[in-house]
Amino acid sequence: MPSNRSSILPKLGAVEPPKSEMLLRFERGEITIDEYMDFISEQAVEHLKGKVGPVQLRSIQTLIREQMTTDPAVVQYLQQATGFPDEPTKAS
Repeated sequence: MPSNRSSILPKLGAVEPPKSEMLLRFERGEITIDEYMDFISEQAVEHLKGKVGPVQLRSIQTLIREQMTTDPAVVQYLQQATGFPDEPTKAS
């Protein structure tokens, strides 16, 4: 289902949030979709550093990374955010 976000925002007078540097690097072809997803999963656990052990932190990051490739809703969001037409690959 195509996103209507782009067509709705101007009507509401809303402004698109700025794109992260990593998303811009992906769009320019400087990094792969897998590198972008690795970055996102690292950012998702950043606030847990020092609060959980390194093994638990890596486990949580791995779960987040796996969800980006298996959960249809997350896959769709990632495709919309990046414009990447295919499903991202699972981390190896």
